[in-house]
Amino acid sequence: MAIDLQTLPSGLKEVLRDTEKEHDDGDSSGPGLEVRIYYLECLAQASYVVSHEGNAFIVDPRRDVDAFLEDLQKSNVVLKGVFETHFHADFVSGHCELKDRLGVPVYFGEGTANRCKFQFTELKNKEMVDLSSRYAFQALHTPGHTMESTVYLLVDKTANNKPLKAFTGDTLFIGSCGRPDLVGSIGYTADKMARTMFRTLQSKVLSLPDDVQVFPAHGAGSPCGKSLGSELYSTIGQQRLTNPALKFTNEDEFVKFLTEGQPTAPQYFLHDVDQNLTGPKPLCAELSGVCFVTADAFKEMVDTDNYTLADTRSATEFCRGHVPNSLNFPLGGEGGAIVGPEDGNFAMWVGTLVPPGNDILLVTDMGKEGEALQRLARIGYTKVKAVLRGGFCSYKEAGLPVETATRVDIRASPLSSLLASGMELLDVRTKGEFEQNTAKASLNLPLAEMSQQSLEKCLEKDKVYLVFCSSGYRSAIAASVLKRWGFKGQDIVSGFASVSYHSPELTTSGKVCPVMKALMEKMLAAS
Repeated sequence: MAIDLQTLPSGLKEVLRDTEKEHDDGDSSGPGLEVRIYYLECLAQASYVVSHEGNAFIVDPRRDVDAFLEDLQKSNVVLKGVFETHFHADFVSGHCELKDRLGVPVYFGEGTANRCKFQFTELKNKEMVDLSSRYAFQALHTPGHTMESTVYLLVDKTANNKPLKAFTGDTLFIGSCGRPDLVGSIGYTADKMARTMFRTLQSKVLSLPDDVQVFPAHGAGSPCGKSLGSELYSTIGQQRLTNPALKFTNEDEFVKFLTEGQPTAPQYFLHDVDQNLTGPKPLCAELSGVCFVTADAFKEMVDTDNYTLADTRSATEFCRGHVPNSLNFPLGGEGGAIVGPEDGNFAMWVGTLVPPGNDILLVTDMGKEGEALQRLARIGYTKVKAVLRGGFCSYKEAGLPVETATRVDIRASPLSSLLASGMELLDVRTKGEFEQNTAKASLNLPLAEMSQQSLEKCLEKDKVYLVFCSSGYRSAIAASVLKRWGFKGQDIVSGFASVSYHSPELTTSGKVCPVMKALMEKMLAAS
């Protein structure tokens, strides 16, 4: 069975066009500058295509690049190169695929010369690359998140290289800045990087004019920083007024702010950095060896080898029946470009809970095999040894052993009654979410910290745990992790949103949380 690697939804969120001024003779100067914003909500990751006069550059492309190329072809625009703001840890970039397929150069900032294993061009601080007769990109070396981090300024050559737009990578986010603790493996402490980031922000970022537009690499939900905003773009002036990271004048206070409270770094981060350094293989070549196997062959692999069994169907379908010892990572819809109310960060959670060296066996809905493989490949998880041909139905119809699980809807089974029966509550949200508001008497074990060892340390196998997160996505995964390691967990449908909405008296705040109410109403409307 051939793998169907259809082009996934592009995630094109917005196209910004700057209208060109007319010349003195009244003639238009041609099509304006265009910035196309591609954003994958499942990875909270942005890529940008910037074009003018028929030329374009891509900033921080994701691994599956066909959507970019199709849009460029439709617009009759020629790709001239790729700008990478740094060596990404949270996704595998498409820079090498674009280089190999189109012969375009790949640009990095200072500090890459001794690390890259493929052909690239290193740009020194303030070095320029022309986009068109009017515009150019200028490299602004901004170490802090990583040592090679670089902001690419789009400047107007006809106005004394006036900066207009800043593609800030992980240096500056909307409402935050990049975390400093991801390069310890190459000898830089979080304290040292935080101090470097402080000087970068003070001397370089804050020196930019207020009207410069800011286009970051990530948004809300990304583990590359804390408290990121959800806006796609902003301005330096707006960030100067509202971004906490830009408010500090004391270096030590900034270091304390930046090093404390960062989210747990997923275990796939170092794996992705290494792939981006060495240059990932073309996506089709990487996935060409994946086998589709019959139910009997799949069962034999499950029984005889040490695989991680990942089921990407919805939590509801998983609970109705699944292959024993499976972990449930619901794929969601829209190719990861849009995350629905009860969807989540599919690949991000696989990469958080499954070691990158593990061999994976995959169960998907029929027709979703190629999408699941591509979305795993976005984080460099290509060690999928087999996909179950015909989906779970083929496994069940073959008469092979299956298991079920339980989801609890507290509209039908009141939470107070469940607790009275002896069940206990397990909040798998982050510590910060837990401390802000939770269900009374809940235990807190964040999903990102779950392992066989942490479960055995914190939970008891003779108890039944009602598992919840905010919307039900993380708790669906968590309940399957509990089951995998011999614990009893029942996932609360719609999570803490449902608890706060239907049983506010059982929460620590004692009242309906407006944020959870809005989330619950959104989920009810979508159901």
